[in-house]
Amino acid sequence: MKGITLGMSLLLLGASSVAQAGDADIPGAVDPVIESLMAEQHIPGMAIAVIRPDGTQVLNYGVADRKAGTPVDGDTLFELGSISKTFTATLASLAAVQGKLDLDAPVSRTLPELQGSAFDEMSGRNLGTHTTGGLPLFVPDEVTDRDSLMAWYRQWQPTAPIGESRTYSNLGIGLLGVETAASLGSEFVPAMRSHLLEPLELRHTWYDVPEAQMTHYAMGESKDGEPIRVSPGVLDDEAYGIKTTAADLARLVQANLGLLSINDELQQAIDATRQGDFQVGDMTQDLIWEQYPLPVSLNTLLAGNGYDMILKPNAAEAIQPPQTPRADVWINKTGSTNGFGGYVVMVPAQQTGLVMLANRNYPNDARVEAAYRILSALGTIEGDESGE
Repeated sequence: MKGITLGMSLLLLGASSVAQAGDADIPGAVDPVIESLMAEQHIPGMAIAVIRPDGTQVLNYGVADRKAGTPVDGDTLFELGSISKTFTATLASLAAVQGKLDLDAPVSRTLPELQGSAFDEMSGRNLGTHTTGGLPLFVPDEVTDRDSLMAWYRQWQPTAPIGESRTYSNLGIGLLGVETAASLGSEFVPAMRSHLLEPLELRHTWYDVPEAQMTHYAMGESKDGEPIRVSPGVLDDEAYGIKTTAADLARLVQANLGLLSINDELQQAIDATRQGDFQVGDMTQDLIWEQYPLPVSLNTLLAGNGYDMILKPNAAEAIQPPQTPRADVWINKTGSTNGFGGYVVMVPAQQTGLVMLANRNYPNDARVEAAYRILSALGTIEGDESGE
């Protein structure tokens, strides 16, 4: 694709003896897919990280700001949107491992102000698996601060049995973040920074981008091609507020794949987020992460990441006992703001992951298809684009 500039940096871990199928040239597998994707979707810039046992390679494309012409580089900050939810889930899991939060206890036990409400019957695990009985996706307009938020939760009533329906919700994961922070005796962002971001050495990950880092903050682009960035809102930090680099997000993926040296308690918490709790069609719902057994067809992934799954209720069946974290699965999470679109994929059996960050919100099916093509080209999965 003409006009796209490419930069590349290689972040090496320790040497690994793990053999990997398709040890192909990474740029050779990634470049044609991403260049085509950017042209088709009118994306100004992207950062791609390929995580494997022998290291993480970051490839940068296009511009972080179309008007200024600033190229995407290793310091470029992208809005993660709902990929931020995986961080909130991990912090909640850590609080559980530390014995400070019981994810299977009523939410109102940790948040007494919700006693006498529907949250006497709902657990933190329901919040983190979207099985709340119908909490809506977006925070209502009348909610402007914590007091009005809690008043809204107190009056809300489920529209479906708790634990039997999956309805994707910022209000659910947002409340899990509030509950987790309360269990840790802290505000949410300081708790996240001290318990997760600092131990994982995520030095370029922010909720509020500092003034000194603003030159690295990419400018998003709306569907109309106008510059845009996310606006502050209630539960934004807990649900969709992170801005980070591809390399920093890749470290969370590395930790999930067992490729970082971290303390046992944190590793246990990270692994626990990939426990299978509910079956929703072909998708297994973990704590925010979503997974599919391998081999998996492209059509299955397109359906699981489609807007019917995000915007409509879907029947959910509790997995009893919960499914222990598996290696032979495709694990993923999409994330969007009005001006940014991201996608993360992990294949634990190959200790391989993929991070795709863009400063434009483009359709999920295009993200999934691009990731599928890349991981097929790298030999990580046996691609089946026919859907058979």
